[in-house]
Amino acid sequence: MKKLLLILISAAACSGKLPEQEVQKIFARHSCEAHAPEAVAAALKEGAAGLARLDPRAVVLKGRRPLKARPSEKNISSGLLLGERDSGLALLKVFSDSPAEAAGFRDGDLVTAINGAAPTSEAVNNGIGRNTSYVLRVTRPGAPGAVEAEVARGGFFFPQVFAFYDEGSRTAFLRLGLFFEGSSEAALAAAAAAAGRGAQALVIDVRDNQGGVPGEAAALLKVFAAKPGPVLEVRSRHAGYASLFAAGARGRFAGLRTAVLVNAGTARAAEAFAAALRETAGAVVIGEKTAGSVSLQRAFSLGDGRGLELTVARMFPPSGANLEGSGVAPDAAAGEPGAGRVWDNSREATLLGDAAWARALEILKTPSGPGLK
Repeated sequence: MKKLLLILISAAACSGKLPEQEVQKIFARHSCEAHAPEAVAAALKEGAAGLARLDPRAVVLKGRRPLKARPSEKNISSGLLLGERDSGLALLKVFSDSPAEAAGFRDGDLVTAINGAAPTSEAVNNGIGRNTSYVLRVTRPGAPGAVEAEVARGGFFFPQVFAFYDEGSRTAFLRLGLFFEGSSEAALAAAAAAAGRGAQALVIDVRDNQGGVPGEAAALLKVFAAKPGPVLEVRSRHAGYASLFAAGARGRFAGLRTAVLVNAGTARAAEAFAAALRETAGAVVIGEKTAGSVSLQRAFSLGDGRGLELTVARMFPPSGANLEGSGVAPDAAAGEPGAGRVWDNSREATLLGDAAWARALEILKTPSGPGLK
């Protein structure tokens, strides 16, 4: 009898027919929006396509989703970020435990030569971007002479959260690649360090950030909030999925002129974060329209080796603006629409000639820039 039951379950799974009882239970207990059992039953007659009409993000999973491996050929890096300063090149960021740090280079070093050539864009592309090592020569403010060393390029990855302080513009840069557990604490420590060095403005880069933990995004929003009140809402008809995050007081970094960089790869908690930062802290949004995907999904077992992924909640900024499908429109457009990912690898020249970063610096240096009180 048990063998016959296993055969029947296997046959149902192979046939593509979805188990109605399990699907009805999942929709009733977890779906963000309410659907009558009759509507779910009618949708099931069309299978996954029918369910997608009830929830556009519903997906029938036939197995575990494979983890995406980082393509090593796109992540050959020496662990530094180049930037323009005073008509020249500078090391905006030298990452800890990187080949560049091991070679003796530091944040703020001014580049005077790459492989013996003047530090031009061509020298960067040919001397760094196409080789597994290069010779870098720099001068260091406050230090005599020059520093020159060979730098290896290996499988070094930029961390998901990092920051640097640009002395020339007195602007801090904070990269948030993902809102993972603990990311807000790391970001706040970086912001505090920049503020301690005299930063007058802050650029937060959430381009290509696919979201993560809403609570981590909310923790950051609280420290920039101009006044007490809601900063982010996770809305669902089920109390277990719903949350309202609020600042209890004016944030410690309220009033800091702030810009947030976004693109089409900015999604979920990241685009809700960008919209909320504009509403609660007066941040200017720069780049291109975000993904318009602020739904939170969760996968549930169907009991036959397959799973059903449904929307269980959606995120909203304090205004209640519905970003699902519409996204966040920038205050200042920058970059080529549809140009693809900005941070898909660990290139030393990512911020060189970057239109959004340049536009942010331009806007933030004006007396009427965002965040001024």
